[in-house]
Amino acid sequence: MPTFEPFHALRPEPKYAEAFSSLPYDVFNRSEGRAEVRRRPLSFLRMDKAEVTLPDFIDNHDPRVYQQAALHFKEAIERQILTFDDVESYYLYRLSDGTHTQTGFVGCVSVADYDQGIIRKHEFTRPDKERDRVRHVQSLAAHTGPILLAHHPDLELDRVISEQDQQPPIYQFTAEDGIEHTIFKITERAAMMTIGSQFARHDHLYIADGHHRAEAASQVARLNHHEDAGLFLAVSFSSDQLNIQGYHRVVEDLYGQSVDELLTRISSRFTITPGRATETKPHRFEMYVKQHWYTLDYEKEHPSVKENLDVAILQDEVLTPFLGIEDPRTDSRIQFVGGIRGYAGLEQLVDQGTMAVAFHLHPTSLTELMAVADANEVMPPKSTWFEPKLRSGLLIHPFFK
Repeated sequence: MPTFEPFHALRPEPKYAEAFSSLPYDVFNRSEGRAEVRRRPLSFLRMDKAEVTLPDFIDNHDPRVYQQAALHFKEAIERQILTFDDVESYYLYRLSDGTHTQTGFVGCVSVADYDQGIIRKHEFTRPDKERDRVRHVQSLAAHTGPILLAHHPDLELDRVISEQDQQPPIYQFTAEDGIEHTIFKITERAAMMTIGSQFARHDHLYIADGHHRAEAASQVARLNHHEDAGLFLAVSFSSDQLNIQGYHRVVEDLYGQSVDELLTRISSRFTITPGRATETKPHRFEMYVKQHWYTLDYEKEHPSVKENLDVAILQDEVLTPFLGIEDPRTDSRIQFVGGIRGYAGLEQLVDQGTMAVAFHLHPTSLTELMAVADANEVMPPKSTWFEPKLRSGLLIHPFFK
């Protein structure tokens, strides 16, 4: 029985919404973030990744980073760029890229539900990233980046969406990447009661993206005894609306072997066809090396959902035995490329010599994600890439008021 509660949002005045909101902190490296803040000086990235506003000699995890984030946050409130909503509310968040539209509910979920497994996860988290988000949340006394959740399809929740999104939005803008962001505020009593009661009818909610932020919220709740610290910000979408793209892999060397040697070894476990595939599908991988594409088809089926994931098959059947990547969470020779960059991005990394080989994967499905979570298993890292991305800074859950 998940808790899904309305909250007093801290949010930008409408005239600032587009300029203030930003893509999540982990989309940018430090140099990209610095360029983004120069271009968009009001950007919430100044708070979400404050090291981009500090000299390079200051390490990403230096205490001054979090002090700087708090100063920027305080300034945004004092300048009334950010203001408090007067009543507890739910919100609808609609994203559209012109071909795909999804609408989710924004509210607060319970740390206790997360700790007890009612909110289910499917990834391990990295201690360094946990520490970063814990210190960030503590410094601001606020949850600023919403956790992306999925819930099973629900006709009553769909009805609320169809009624509420006919009302005037509080925000509506198209960001530079072409994604339209629209947010509606819900204060009508009957709709609010339906939202809370319908979420309580679900057995579980599922983290789609934001494992580190969820784990950080749990740790902060143990450190901060403010009542609202036991809740954290989330946007929950029906699982049939979320759009997952492939999360691809690139490796910086061929582990001391030639391309022909690598192909010979892979052919013992896969059927190899020169060129890109005419269609992608589960258990079909595409490999780019030395300016050539190869299609790798895998025929074997494994008994568990986790072992049958394409990301697991690639790891177990290629990356570990043939390229020496034992732990993709810690090995510096492997990098991950989100689906938005696609084939061209993979080719560029290999052709410019940054990486030696790239693997293009078919997307993991929401059904697979939920099945892994329900089995209390953990996917390999970077198994899912969700598009379009939520913007940070549009709705903030403070616990200092």
